[in-house]
Amino acid sequence: MPTDDMFEDGFARALRGAAELAPEPVQHTLAAVAEQRGRRWRRRRRAVAASALAVLVLAGVGGFAAVDRGASRGAVGPADPAPEQPMSAHELVALVGGLLPKGTVTPLGGGDPTTMLHGHQTAVTLLFDDGAGASIIEAFVDRTNLRPEAGAVCMDPFQTPQDSCRRTVRPDGAAIAIDKLRTTTTPGGREWRATLARPDGNRIQVIEYNGQPATANRPDPPLNDAQLTALVCSMEWFRVFAALSPVKDAPAPGAAPAPTPSASAPSNAELLAKVVPLLPAGAKVEGQDPEHGVLTVTVDGRTSMLMVGGDAPSRRGQDDLGSMDDNLPTPLEVREKQPDGTLVVTNRFGNGKTATNPILHWTAAVHTPDGGQVRISEWNGENAYTYRPGDPALDLDHLKAIVTAPTLRP
Repeated sequence: MPTDDMFEDGFARALRGAAELAPEPVQHTLAAVAEQRGRRWRRRRRAVAASALAVLVLAGVGGFAAVDRGASRGAVGPADPAPEQPMSAHELVALVGGLLPKGTVTPLGGGDPTTMLHGHQTAVTLLFDDGAGASIIEAFVDRTNLRPEAGAVCMDPFQTPQDSCRRTVRPDGAAIAIDKLRTTTTPGGREWRATLARPDGNRIQVIEYNGQPATANRPDPPLNDAQLTALVCSMEWFRVFAALSPVKDAPAPGAAPAPTPSASAPSNAELLAKVVPLLPAGAKVEGQDPEHGVLTVTVDGRTSMLMVGGDAPSRRGQDDLGSMDDNLPTPLEVREKQPDGTLVVTNRFGNGKTATNPILHWTAAVHTPDGGQVRISEWNGENAYTYRPGDPALDLDHLKAIVTAPTLRP
């Protein structure tokens, strides 16, 4: 059975692709949520090995001795690709550690340091201690086919508690987002993310925490906004990009956004207008958020948040439908194939797609043979991370009746 991080990464890739076909902010933020959840699971596993690794003092240990962390770093370089050159995992750790302020670094993961980078993406997880408390720092580097507006986005505050997010576009067309989040798994936990997405599809993301898994040992993560910005904008990352494989159909420097497909998905406002009449008798709409496709609904004193989304018919949607049989269902997932080839999928799960106790999410989706999709998700609370005990406002039969209504057919 696929693990949670495998699911989340695949879900993220699917949403990224959907966003490229029909750009909508909700698609990109959902993709960011999926990536974040997958990384959280990987971080928990890596932390297990942390105590067995020796701390490497960057000021003068082995291959790290030549790195000058006090020097100022350059701005984002030109869009021309660097010549291809190999890089090992050890060299990647040295590069990232060399971009950090003065302190000590423990690489987490325990893999073979001589392993050479391959593929179009790579990552490294470090335990960094500047003397004010050891904190985890993650760096993700990938060559994508995303344009800057899709590659650097703020997390949706509906999905994740957020203190602030600042997104800017640089003179060279690159976008940078500094997102400051509060973690829901660690009391007092902070997660600050800096993402730089370049016009050529190259992307760097650095995520830092104010401590280690389950332990917040300082008020804020170690790097401030200026340090995060300088880190992701360093010229040193071009050495990593040169060791990675390009992706198909990566945007050319200065390329214009792709044209909007002729078949467009309904807007969130249009979907909400169709969903409201389909709510069960006695349901009261407390609020609507068309930007995120969200309804606040109360039934018999129980309040839930509903998120609705849809995709127009497309070849990509047909491929998704065709590949469903290759993916094993999660424990409480039910798939129903209708005579016309439409697939109706309902699911219930907790904190993670394989978690079943307690149940925190309820979902229903319709996949039509022409590649159209309609989805509805329910959270038993005011947002996607604060849950109430008991049952949600609408049960799974209600959700299924809504998504299968003829008026919602894509």
